Amino acid sequence: MDLKKKVEIGGKVEIISKGSNSKDLRSFSMIQDISDEGDLVVSLPMVEGRPILLNPGEKVGIHLFKEEASYLFYGDVRNRYRINNAVVVSIMPTSPIKRIQRRAYYRLKIILPVTVKVLDGDTENESQILKGYSIDISGGGLKLNMDYCLALNTMIECRIDLYDDRQLKIKGKVVRVNQANGPGSKYELGISFCCVSHKVREDLIRFIFSKQRELRKKGLI
Repeated sequence: MDLKKKVEIGGKVEIISKGSNSKDLRSFSMIQDISDEGDLVVSLPMVEGRPILLNPGEKVGIHLFKEEASYLFYGDVRNRYRINNAVVVSIMPTSPIKRIQRRAYYRLKIILPVTVKVLDGDTENESQILKGYSIDISGGGLKLNMDYCLALNTMIECRIDLYDDRQLKIKGKVVRVNQANGPGSKYELGISFCCVSHKVREDLIRFIFSKQRELRKKGLI
């Protein structure tokens, strides 16, 4: 397996390890290097600012996020050491890289305010700024509830208001339009995200994982 064809130095990855309760612990890290032996060298993974100490011999999953899809493979932690006062971890791949389509992203059911700006070609039509809210959201897109119907393939920019006073701006394309079944808004739009930077996708997925953990602790999922 040639990792150099799939990863890029400085790219973000999700590390899946076992927590103290034997449940999957998902942390984020940055790719530092590919060693001559083919090991993936990453910075020490973090969860909400807390370092996760991976130990030699530990088995982990590595989740790569790319523009067109995400990829998953497994490996064994080979070593943990310092480079220029920074702690890094080397991971020896033990499985092929499996492509995961965007639809395989975890889809979180959550209501978030969303402001939609309709994009007209390469220019932004400032007069078409619409309000709606999410029904669910994932790393690849969202289901949007609005009073307004947009045509299929319409390009939009979504400003998503998160619960922690942050906002994410993500461009997307309308891929599905349905009449809303419940009371309130009239239309449900399926939005596929596109042209998402690594940082924005990382922020979104970290937010989704955080809310997912909260729901699990409450026994709601």
